[in-house]
Amino acid sequence: MKKRVIFTLILVGLFGVAQAQKGDKSIEAGPLISFPIGSDGFPSILKTGGGLEAIGQYNFSNRSALLLKIALTSWGYKERTIGYGPRRLTFLSLQGGYKYQFGTSGFFINGLAGTDIDLGDRFSTISFTLGAGKRFTVKDDRFIDVGVDLAGGDAEGRVNFKVIFSLIQWLKGK
Repeated sequence: MKKRVIFTLILVGLFGVAQAQKGDKSIEAGPLISFPIGSDGFPSILKTGGGLEAIGQYNFSNRSALLLKIALTSWGYKERTIGYGPRRLTFLSLQGGYKYQFGTSGFFINGLAGTDIDLGDRFSTISFTLGAGKRFTVKDDRFIDVGVDLAGGDAEGRVNFKVIFSLIQWLKGK
């Protein structure tokens, strides 16, 4: 455990911190690992899944931003009756929300709401996401967001761990 803490501190120290600027816009994307959590005291019937997430961000102040998120996540079932039911559950999530960054530390929290669309059965459910993370600056116009999300709503809840890379960033005044 001590080695993990030291490694994390070294990793955090290797990167600078991104300070959001009013009017900056960005598009970012990256992989996520999703751990389903059971509901009503029952364990999940889904295996650990994975997916991709893309986020559009518009900073309307130095600490606040509007977010648009699209994610594609898929899980296998732990057990299924032979010949019945799908082999995988795949959601296309569309959400909008808000992000708050705590000063120059790079730490942030976000909240999003929207819909999860099951691509197998074509049904949709209401969804929400609460998240937290840290932004690391790689270059002036490049960054990496590392975070964890708790996603819930009408579908089974899940905890997502993700690494999001900046793809395009429009900096105000540059």
